[in-house]
Amino acid sequence: MLVCLPGCKRKELEAELAKVRDQLSQTEASLANEKQSNEQLRADNQSYQERITELEAELVGLNNQIDDLAAKAGTTAKELAELRAEKAKREKELAVYKNLFDQLKALVDAGTIQVGFRKGRMVVQLSNAILFDSGKSQLRPAGQEAISSLAPALSSVKRDFVVGGHTDNIPIKTARYPSNWELSTARAVSVVKGLIEAGYQPSQIAAAGYAEHDPVASNETEEGREQNRRIEIILMPNLGEIPGMKEMLKGK
Repeated sequence: MLVCLPGCKRKELEAELAKVRDQLSQTEASLANEKQSNEQLRADNQSYQERITELEAELVGLNNQIDDLAAKAGTTAKELAELRAEKAKREKELAVYKNLFDQLKALVDAGTIQVGFRKGRMVVQLSNAILFDSGKSQLRPAGQEAISSLAPALSSVKRDFVVGGHTDNIPIKTARYPSNWELSTARAVSVVKGLIEAGYQPSQIAAAGYAEHDPVASNETEEGREQNRRIEIILMPNLGEIPGMKEMLKGK
């Protein structure tokens, strides 16, 4: 007898949806680390694209499961609508990631930027060595060129971004920058201004400084410290599309 729905079968389907979400968030963690070789970057990009293809196939399979469960177990119209809405949301988010990656691919292949996932968010990463001189927050000419080339790609996504400035753990203490908090924030603001000057909408971008408190590598080596000195441009989630979110915020 098919008496599991809306019990174990529904839980299995929800678990599958969670699995797709988690896999999307963890795509190729190695892209989060600085790569010195363009050949390695291209290989990582290929892996990223292959992962997107796998996720697309899983979404197709998930749709088939929804149809099969509905046919076999008599899923109610409301339950089926909820399942399809969840699938559509995942497909929409995947399309955003694909579009942004496609727009950025030329810059990734050139070694100017890296694209990956951190903490469940898609991140565009630039090394401070490209953008700034040591201890400075003014964009170098090469840095301004890199930022200007990013603006059209980011604009195509039509979502909000946060520019995060990061440093290593070596203290700085100057009249202008009493600590790494001020330096990291000033660098993030410089990148935001550069994007705006290149045409990006000011209402869709913000700046934040993290100082040395969100490292991606160990600060015990120069190589690790170099990786930690970076700018991240983070694609923000659209929480308004999560089912029940608006009702929760209204206290319903």
